[in-house]
Amino acid sequence: MSGSILHLVLETPGCHSLEVLRKATEDDFPSPLFILSDEFANVPKGGTHWSFNKESITFELSLDAPPKYIESFLLLSHQIDLADQVEGTIRLLENDHNLQMGRFLLFLSAPLLSDPPADFLDWLDAAAHFTDSMLFTGRNNENSSAIKTIQDRYLNMRFPMESFILGKKSAPWSRILDPTPRRLSHVFDSPDLLEADESPVNDRYLERLSTGERARKVPLIFKD
Repeated sequence: MSGSILHLVLETPGCHSLEVLRKATEDDFPSPLFILSDEFANVPKGGTHWSFNKESITFELSLDAPPKYIESFLLLSHQIDLADQVEGTIRLLENDHNLQMGRFLLFLSAPLLSDPPADFLDWLDAAAHFTDSMLFTGRNNENSSAIKTIQDRYLNMRFPMESFILGKKSAPWSRILDPTPRRLSHVFDSPDLLEADESPVNDRYLERLSTGERARKVPLIFKD
């Protein structure tokens, strides 16, 4: 596998992040690789599926996937605990030194913000903890205040992540996909650069109790 920057993608239902990212990178050469969960029945040309086994994420390149690529996008699942997927990605990066962590992209559907499901803020706080770029889709006059409420929440909490509202105008994708970290969590950083309290085992969402359970669970609010 050639060297590649790996972006993680998490979305709320209705964002169509795969279509957004494919359009944003349609002129890129070489083309990026899209690594999809089983929730995506159809894999586009140049894509593949990932699987989760014993807390590890694995994938194999299909015959249609580009043999060399600069960027890849791994779209996360709503059927598997977010913390487990983060740990699986850490192991993937440890086992494949050709992969480098890029951005954690969080797509939020603005219409959903006006009428969110139960435990939404608990889920969102956990997702934002790992996020570099928060991307809002479907903005209109009715939900613009809900977007600002979310933006203000994390601004007041001093989260370093950036936020962008995607619309008809061209989005600044070179900035959105800049691999420079803007996330609160340090779990994807090189272990050589971490303080003891910044290691994955001490991360607030990855930490486990003596029983093996998570100290803080992330709700599966979009699970089928």
